[in-house]
Amino acid sequence: MTIQVIESLITSDQTEHRARSVGQGRWVASWLPCRTLTTEQAVAAIQLTEAVDTLTALARCLGLPPCEAIGKAMLDFRSVNGRTVPVPESQAQVRGIR
Repeated sequence: MTIQVIESLITSDQTEHRARSVGQGRWVASWLPCRTLTTEQAVAAIQLTEAVDTLTALARCLGLPPCEAIGKAMLDFRSVNGRTVPVPESQAQVRGIR
């Protein structure tokens, strides 16, 4: 994954999405056309599209729609002191995850 910030354009070799400069250090990502972003946010927006492409491919390998695969994976984790840890088996069973 290579993200390049070249003058007024942020690109990636992994996705067709782009972010373009709108001046004064602000950017607009191709998939978030109604928001202006900082440079850091614009890079994150392009990184997210790279991750979505990867997650979509992995979900297809499982025979699941991407949203379902990601949702199920997210339900099996919770945050503890700012860290993500697996949900205990007993709680996962109560939720019907397993």
